[in-house]
Amino acid sequence: MDGERSDGEKQEIGAKSMNSLEEKSLKPYIDNIIEDALAARHHLHRNPELSRQEEQTSRFVANTLTALSLDEVKTGVGGFGVIGILRGNQPGKVVALRADMDALPIHEDSHLEYRSTRNGVMHACGHDGHTATLLGTAATLSQLRDRIQGEVRFLFQPAEEIAEGAKAMCADGALEGVDRIFGLHGWPGLAVGRIGVRNGAIMASADNFEITIKGRGAHAAMPHKSIDPVIVAAHLVTALQTLVSRETSPTDSLVVSVTQINAGTANNIIPETAEMKGTVRCLTQSMREATPKNMERVVAGVCSALGAGYSFNYQFGTPVTVNAAEMSEMVAAVGSEVLGSENVVWLEAPSLGAEDFAIYLNQIPGAMFRLGVGENVTQLHTPTYNFGDDPVRVGIEMFTNLALRALE
Repeated sequence: MDGERSDGEKQEIGAKSMNSLEEKSLKPYIDNIIEDALAARHHLHRNPELSRQEEQTSRFVANTLTALSLDEVKTGVGGFGVIGILRGNQPGKVVALRADMDALPIHEDSHLEYRSTRNGVMHACGHDGHTATLLGTAATLSQLRDRIQGEVRFLFQPAEEIAEGAKAMCADGALEGVDRIFGLHGWPGLAVGRIGVRNGAIMASADNFEITIKGRGAHAAMPHKSIDPVIVAAHLVTALQTLVSRETSPTDSLVVSVTQINAGTANNIIPETAEMKGTVRCLTQSMREATPKNMERVVAGVCSALGAGYSFNYQFGTPVTVNAAEMSEMVAAVGSEVLGSENVVWLEAPSLGAEDFAIYLNQIPGAMFRLGVGENVTQLHTPTYNFGDDPVRVGIEMFTNLALRALE
């Protein structure tokens, strides 16, 4: 089904209605809306928008939710965020389900009929699939008001890739009154129809650093008259790794990656300065708090030994994503019922990737789980990544059943 629709056109996901709500299986309700959910994914994949630029995506989501006759649809939450609210016919708790909407500055290399139409921008992290899955969940649950005890809040979040969206949405009251929250992330390497769950840390913190090395410039033919910041930078790249290899227990996790080194203007000039940038990933708050001080100690020591000055700037970003045990157990229980226990994978280790879903989990109990998108799918953040259609139905089944279970 063609997913291309005008931005101002109201979508009709879930426009069909069931004659009876007595059947316990959700399959008929999902069958009603799955084609429209997949069309929505194709539309979103074809029209990606970068972080803090999700204007058309936001409008598309809001129009789709409005067509479902939800109780409320709020726009402009934390920037281009959208919140849909569905209240059941019985009082109860409030559960939130979250999807992220932004794309990445990567040029898509695919032959998909619905490949990105925007040069240098694509959904290389699968947020088109996340968003379509949550739209399909809203469409399914809108048919099930009689089963809902309480409120389901659908959070469509912007700016996840720059770790700003969750914080902004929380500042605008997205979690007010919410008792628990769930999110998912499409995961290459995990078969479609399977989910990955974990208690505790499931994804790492993500912080950034900038180091400016202040040396003394000279003619490249007279290096003895310089304090070469490029040499200092080379030593620092190696020295910083000792924080991982010699100061961190082999049973703990720390990643210090220098990802940029910029210096110089010509091949015959030793520059005055060199700039280094990179990222730090941790799985515990104690490690995260200790790392900036330890890094600066190494930077100061190397620079002093080689006669250079420095400036050091460390920016805390996304915290560790920590699942509440009770909530991840709930995800596993629902997964066992919906997909079969053999398709619920208890993860031995977290990912050192990061997710600003951690911001929500710092405030209320919840859990993020991995949604299988295929064992042979290319990795996230690559020009050929595609979330695919088949995982959408699985995600809708999981989200819908989770919402109903969490509100019992």
